[in-house]
Amino acid sequence: MSIIQFLRILIARWQIIAISLVTCFVVAMVVGNLLPQRFPAKARVLLDVIKPDPVTGQAIGSQFARGYIATQIELIQDYRVAGDVVDKLGWPQNPGVIAEWQADTGGSQDLRRWAAQRIIDHTKAEIIEGSNILEITYEAVNPDVAKTVVNMLRDAYIDASLRFRTDSAGRTGDWYREQSEKAQKALAAAETAKSKFEQENGIVIGPGGTEVETSKLEGLQSALMAARGGEGAQQYEATRMASGSTIVDQLKMQVATLTDQIGQAGEKLGTEHPTYKAMLSRKAVLLSELAREEAAARSAGAAQSGSSRQSVASLQSEYNAQKAKVLGMKDSLNQLAQFQREVDLRRVQYEKAAARTADLKLEATVSESGLVVLGDAISDGKPSFPNIPLIAALSIVFGLGLGVALALFTEMLARRIRGTEDLAFAAKAPVMAVISEVVPSPWRDRLSRLLRRTPKNSGWQPAQ
Repeated sequence: MSIIQFLRILIARWQIIAISLVTCFVVAMVVGNLLPQRFPAKARVLLDVIKPDPVTGQAIGSQFARGYIATQIELIQDYRVAGDVVDKLGWPQNPGVIAEWQADTGGSQDLRRWAAQRIIDHTKAEIIEGSNILEITYEAVNPDVAKTVVNMLRDAYIDASLRFRTDSAGRTGDWYREQSEKAQKALAAAETAKSKFEQENGIVIGPGGTEVETSKLEGLQSALMAARGGEGAQQYEATRMASGSTIVDQLKMQVATLTDQIGQAGEKLGTEHPTYKAMLSRKAVLLSELAREEAAARSAGAAQSGSSRQSVASLQSEYNAQKAKVLGMKDSLNQLAQFQREVDLRRVQYEKAAARTADLKLEATVSESGLVVLGDAISDGKPSFPNIPLIAALSIVFGLGLGVALALFTEMLARRIRGTEDLAFAAKAPVMAVISEVVPSPWRDRLSRLLRRTPKNSGWQPAQ
């Protein structure tokens, strides 16, 4: 079928198209005016995703921002948020809502979930293009109701977002607190084992982590080297050792430090704790060692008048004896180093767990959700549904399409010859000529009669 044939059919069947168009338009307008109107209300929230977290100092990376925004949009349409709005509106106790619920579900569905779904069905959330502003839209049959509900939705969403964050931090904090308690017990056990080993083997460790016998060996080695340097240096070193021994000073510092540690352990652990008792034993060993070293220092001061050769020999003898003693303690010192590494490891684990527990505890009490409310909800009072101009336009398009379809269908049922194309199709033969029909016209007939008149004196007669 050519375009000319198509247009001829439409012109011939214009009544059908007109009736279809008018009918569709009238029906659409009637239905559009009978449909209940819905009024939208909008509320906005700024997603402050750029600012770092006030507790952890972390910020959401650009690669995770899209996922975060999608999560917030889904959260607004979550049953927990909509359920909070239902509770605030008092719908579960509203007789009208209960009657609608009974009529809709027959009482087979949960009322609160049914009401929440109604809110979700009329709620839309989207990000304004080119910004971090989240716009929440709710539609209701009344603009005031729409404003009230969208305000409640925004507040419930902010509360839920903060609650999710604090609840998660609280649960994680509880787990870290358990790990911290376990690490503390493991640290106390490691320190107890180390103290027991030191007590059993008579090993004393200074504040710097150096064993006393090794420190004494280093002091004797320095004294021996100084004595060999000259008699004057030997006399000076002997005098220094008599007036104040380095070992004595170290032992005094160790006793003072251990006394402070015992006081702190007594407050934290109690006087019956194994660690506290081990510290007391260590203090007794240090005091005994301090008395012995003070006596040795006094003896060294008294012997300073001896010859330098005797002093060097004496120092050499003491150095050899101390060296043999330290070498004999090598296995014990290696085992002690293993105990010390275990204590250090347990202390690091405990400090990390305790620090993380403190951070999570603070995060669980934070009141900053990272969401900023942008003014009150707004509603322009214009219904968003039904959209009469859109309905009218669609009805015209649909009416025209339906009319054209009906016209073509009617033409197929009762086909007419409306032009040479139809004649050629029906006769299955080419059209050789076309005799145009002359449309009658009063002016044309009058002009023809005037031209066919014959004058009175003419000799011409009409043919018989």
